[in-house]
Parts: sequence; C-alpha cells; structure tokens
Amino acid sequence: MADVVAGLAVFGAVIAVGWLLVRTRAVPADADGVLTRVCFFAATPALLVTTLSRADLTAVLSRSTAVAVAAELTAIVSAWCLHRLVLRRPTAEATIGALASGYVNAANLGIPVAVLVLGDAATIAPILLLQLLVLTPATFTVLDAVTRRGNPSRLATLTVPLRNPLLWGVVAGTAANLGGVDLKEWGGGYPAQGLEMLGRVAVPLMMLALGMSLAGAPRPLRNPAPDETGTSPQGSPVAEAGSEAHAVDTAGGRLPRVEEEPVHGVRSTSQRGAGRRSGLWLAVGWKLAVMPGLAVVVGTAAGLSGAQLLAPVVTAALPTAQNVFMYASRYGAAKDLARDAVLLTTAGFVPVVLLAAALLH
Repeated sequence: MADVVAGLAVFGAVIAVGWLLVRTRAVPADADGVLTRVCFFAATPALLVTTLSRADLTAVLSRSTAVAVAAELTAIVSAWCLHRLVLRRPTAEATIGALASGYVNAANLGIPVAVLVLGDAATIAPILLLQLLVLTPATFTVLDAVTRRGNPSRLATLTVPLRNPLLWGVVAGTAANLGGVDLKEWGGGYPAQGLEMLGRVAVPLMMLALGMSLAGAPRPLRNPAPDETGTSPQGSPVAEAGSEAHAVDTAGGRLPRVEEEPVHGVRSTSQRGAGRRSGLWLAVGWKLAVMPGLAVVVGTAAGLSGAQLLAPVVTAALPTAQNVFMYASRYGAAKDLARDAVLLTTAGFVPVVLLAAALLH
C-alpha cells in the first residue's frame, strides 16, 4: 500500500508541475499538444518496444490480463444496453456513452500508472491491442452505419488503427521477444540506446502534458454555448492533440452529423437535457465503480487474489480515454457527455486506485 501511495504521490507531483507551468505562463497554454505528440509518435512507442522485447510474455498473457479484457468488454456491452434501452438514447449516443463507461486511457495514463503502481508497463499492452484492433473498428462500423451509410471512405476509417505508432510499438516489441532478438546486440547497440533514451522520457512527459491540459480544462456539466458545440477547448485533456485521440484524427475527412433516430416519440428539450445528464452520471459511475467491481468479481472467479487481482482492477479503474471525445466529435454525437466523462473520471480515478490498493495489495 505504501508503495502505491508513493507512486501516486510522484504521479500527482509531476502533474502539478505541468499545471503550474501553464498557470504561471512559463509555457504556452497549448504546450501540452506538443508533448502529447512527442509521446504518441516517439517516446511511448519506444517504451513499448523496449519493455515488451524483454518482458515475460507468459505473464503478460495471463489470467490477470484475461480478467482485465473481460471486465472492459462486459462493462462496455452492459453500459450500451443501459444507455440504449433504459435511457432510450439514439444508437450513436448510446455507443459514445458505452465507450465513456469502459474505454480506458491505456496510453496517456495506463502506462504511467502501470509503471508507478504495478511496476511493469507491459501489462497494459493487451488492453491497447483490444482497444486499437477490436473496439475502435467496431465503433467506427456502428457509427458509420448510423451517420453515413455507404460512405466509400469507410475502409480508410477502419484502417486508422494500423496507422497508430502505439500498435506498431507493441508489434515490434513482441516480435523481438518471440524472435529472441537482443536489441542491445543489434546495430552495435546504438538503436537500443536511442530507444531506451526515448522510452525513459515517456512517462514524465505524459504526466507533464496531463497537468498542462488540466490547467485549461473546462468545467464539467456546463451547457456549451451554441458556437462551441463542435470544438474542443484549447488545452483541455480531451483536445485533439491527445496522444490516443490524435490517432483517430489522422483519418481526415468531414465530421458527419448524426441522423437522430426516433425513440418512442418526440421529446422536449428539458427531457433531452435530463437524459444527457443521466447518461453522463451513468457513464462516470459505471467507469469508476462498476467496471472495477466487475474486475473484482471476474478475477475472484478466476482464482486471482492480492497483487494478481490488483492489476486488472487498477486497469479497470483507469479514466475514460480522450479517444471517446474524438469519436463523439467526428460523428457529432454526445460530445458534451464524452468531454465531461473524460474530465470527471480523470479527476476521480485516484481514490478508486487507492481503495483497491488498500484492499488488495
């Protein structure tokens, strides 16, 4: 428990430094965009290559990993049913609500938390693969079907994950591991030194960028003005420059509008507003409470306990990824819900991790 608290204290201190740098105007308000791009295109892929190339893959592909994957899939599917069938939201909004309830920030926060709390960034790799190769294409397929049926650019949209450097970092590191390649013996060891150097700066840069983005984050639950419904606030942690989110934006193209589906008659503006607030609180509660609870239930059933169970629970407690806001913006569905879910779950995940560590560590 003390190790977890110490790790999160370091985590918080570096975030606070990033926040202060922006608030004191030592750096520009949009400096987090530069840092997140450096992490996304260089530092984090390098960290994944070096970590996975020497990781024990039998430990990475373990029961603990299977529990984390099962908890995420269960949380997203069950949340979709609630958003669609209970709250009666249109399909596109229910899809965004479901992702806000279970799609975790595996890169920006997952890797630093895995390093500081669990001691190994390799444990997050299967979740990255699940989200990049399964959840992202499935999401695009559903949203395309609702918003722009028959669009000829669908192939380009579905292949966005293949242009994600995080994916190729996982693939390269795993291939080196399976092939028995010692990176320190390849090319005289100089490429390995470069990768190690880049990888070492990934975690602190992510934390600084998060602190900088929080310095300019909007207040959640506010009603957006009419002219800001299609934009993200500069410096927000859900801004386009977010590391995972930027991968989505590389697909290009116009942002289509949602074709609202008729759901049990016409609803008033106040009813729609109440429904969206309910959707937000459902997503936040599902992400911070239900999904970690699912990890505990599934993990216990799988025979995990203690530190083995802590890993999937911590992964499940990670906040909603910035990707969800980018998906919402791209398809014009539930943007305010996605934005506020990212902010609220980012603010609330630390107490959940501390509670899990106190009970399981």
